[in-house]
Amino acid sequence: MSTSMPYPTPIHVTPDHVAALRENGPGTCLTWDEDTGRVEAVLPRKAIVPTRMIIASQRGLGELADLYTAEGREAADEDLARDLTDLAGDWWGDWPQVRAMNLVCEDLRSHLADWCVYLTAAPTAEPYRRGLPRMTDYYRLAECDRIAQVTVTWAFEEPTRILSHDPADRARPVADLALRTGGTLTHRAASDLIACTVWQALDVNA
Repeated sequence: MSTSMPYPTPIHVTPDHVAALRENGPGTCLTWDEDTGRVEAVLPRKAIVPTRMIIASQRGLGELADLYTAEGREAADEDLARDLTDLAGDWWGDWPQVRAMNLVCEDLRSHLADWCVYLTAAPTAEPYRRGLPRMTDYYRLAECDRIAQVTVTWAFEEPTRILSHDPADRARPVADLALRTGGTLTHRAASDLIACTVWQALDVNA
């Protein structure tokens, strides 16, 4: 069940962390804070702080437990803690790039949190080979299963891609948009425009 861990990491997830992630409020994420070195289950507003590396969300914990169920086993917190420690090792290798991109996305994430749109998984950074750094965030509107994948580049220099889908029907996206925000817009204005578009892509009544 454990994932690979190609990089050494100081991050250690305990069964108490797993219990806190499960029991805290909606949108809780398990994070490691670069400034303190601590692993904590934190609510959405704290999860978007740029120095925090997201390890997993409540939804991700449930999906991990479902893998055990599919194998006919019960997922003990000790097992889940070990798997999340391994997962943190996977994210550790990309942390320098994610850390930089967290600064780009801070205003965007803050706007979305104001509208109860929460990060529902750890962001993923594309391997940096050429061009601008690129990262994808995964968002969910509270009380809604729809997921939005939001891929941004450094300073929003290239169009932001917003792909939303229902988990039960990934083959038919609800929205697949490319939003260009370059030009005269300030970073805050671009973040607000992207956030509005993401919210619309997630709203089941839109």
